[in-house]
Amino acid sequence: MNGLRIRALSESDIPFAMDLKNIAGWNQTERDWQDYLHFDREGCFLAEFDGEKAGTMTTIRYGDRFGWIGMVLVHPDYRGRGIATQLLQLGIRHLREQGVRCVKLDATAMGKKVYVPLGFAEEYDVCRYERKAMASALKTTGDAALPYRGEIRSVTEADLEEIAVFDAAIFGANRKAVLERLRVREPKYAFVTRDYRGITGYLMAHQGYEAVQIGPWAAKDDRAAESLLAVLLAEVGTGSVFFDLPCPNVGGIRLAEKAGFRVQRMFCRMYLGDNAYPGSPKLVFGTSGAEKG
Repeated sequence: MNGLRIRALSESDIPFAMDLKNIAGWNQTERDWQDYLHFDREGCFLAEFDGEKAGTMTTIRYGDRFGWIGMVLVHPDYRGRGIATQLLQLGIRHLREQGVRCVKLDATAMGKKVYVPLGFAEEYDVCRYERKAMASALKTTGDAALPYRGEIRSVTEADLEEIAVFDAAIFGANRKAVLERLRVREPKYAFVTRDYRGITGYLMAHQGYEAVQIGPWAAKDDRAAESLLAVLLAEVGTGSVFFDLPCPNVGGIRLAEKAGFRVQRMFCRMYLGDNAYPGSPKLVFGTSGAEKG
């Protein structure tokens, strides 16, 4: 395309990336953009058109099982020129050159129009739930007749290896590096629960631009998930909270409604290639976000 140049994204581009993110109304912060560069600096790109910054895209990969494309944003002044498609094709090529078998992303309704012609298939819907800022803190509790018996405590560095193994069976790949960085980022929002069987669930969250973003959050059963949510909400207090829930998790939908969350927007999880490691979305109560899976 005449006038289009795509280059590596750098720290100096983050203010522009934040402007794009704010136009879209998303919840990422400058720290999130720094994390994208940490996870895969060679896989983060910026598009320029006629010398002006125009769009962004990030990637992250989880071994050779699958990689993720995120933050595909184009400034309104440059839309309709095929820039998003060019960025996507570059992201797909980058991940495949790294040996990734399957490329995934969470598509907005607008983005889906770009992804389908490139061969992406639908996997399942993801629903973003939000709880607006409240005058008093919301508490969630289980049925008094069936209390949760597990231990809940803050995640320590020593827990991460075991959590990563627990998570990999549910997520579909090992992402210990992501879990480590999230815990260090905001340790007060990282919790694990266990009983006589071992780990039964964990939850991590961080402060976003508009709200605390929960995720990743996974549990073996609804009771463990609800108890983790209650501890997190008690820590957050009256602030706004978001989380992205895979729709195959019917228990998670019930929990969100019970806890006073409302649907903000929908995404469609899509994939390209051999989706051999889909994980267990029925045990995922909060994804790691549309940009990390």
